[in-house]
This record gives sequence, structure tokens and C-alpha cells, in this order.
Amino acid sequence: MSNFEIKRYVNADESERLAIQRLKLTKKSIEGNLRVFTGQQGDYYVSIIPTLNVSGYGLTDEISMESVLENLQTLFEDLFELDEVQRRKELIKLGWKFEKIFPKRLSNSFVDEDGVLKNFDFPEKVVVSTLQAA
Repeated sequence: MSNFEIKRYVNADESERLAIQRLKLTKKSIEGNLRVFTGQQGDYYVSIIPTLNVSGYGLTDEISMESVLENLQTLFEDLFELDEVQRRKELIKLGWKFEKIFPKRLSNSFVDEDGVLKNFDFPEKVVVSTLQAA
């Protein structure tokens, strides 16, 4: 259904950190790029994909990434249980916009780094990653 690989950007320049997030829907899968924020909150590491409202946590940042990937997969499985019209409506509710020229592609300009980072205990240590369909 979907297979995402993680690209980590530690100390990335601004263009890498703010790369455009895109999704492409096919009848049976979702492909694309998603930004993930990972940081420490209390005793746990938390990974968040704000554009899909998906998160995960664990005792290490690796475990939190595994957790967010599992939750992302669950979201996609749930989306594909819906018919195509309802699936599109759900993605629009999350802030995604369908491109006019390529109607199966979605883009999302949601960039609220301060809103995401302020909830971590060490905002200066937050790692930004990109999930890319493999």
C-alpha cells in the first residue's frame, strides 16, 4: 500500500528542512514526501507528522520513528477502506490540496515549525526528517 523510507536531515539547510510535502494517490497506494519532527518530551522521544496529524513515541528516537511509521501505515490502511471521494475529503480536512493540473497529486504548505517545536523539552535538538516513498 505504501512504503516510506526515512531521510534524516541533521543540521540541514533551510531548503532541505522546508522541502515541499507532496502525496500522490493511486487506486491502491500513496506515494510522496512527508516531514517528520522528532524530539524529546519528558523521558520519551516523540515523532510527529503534523500534516497528517500522526505521531509516535518511544524511549529512543529510532523507536519513536518506528512507532510513527506504524501509525502512518494504519492511517493509510484506514483511508483505503474509504471510497475515493471520501478519501479525498479526509485528506482535504487535513489541509491537503489537490493540484489542478495533476488531480491525483496533493500538496500541503503547512509549515508551523514553531508550533511543533515548542512542545519538545529540547527544541534545539529536534531532528527533522523526510519520509519518501521508496
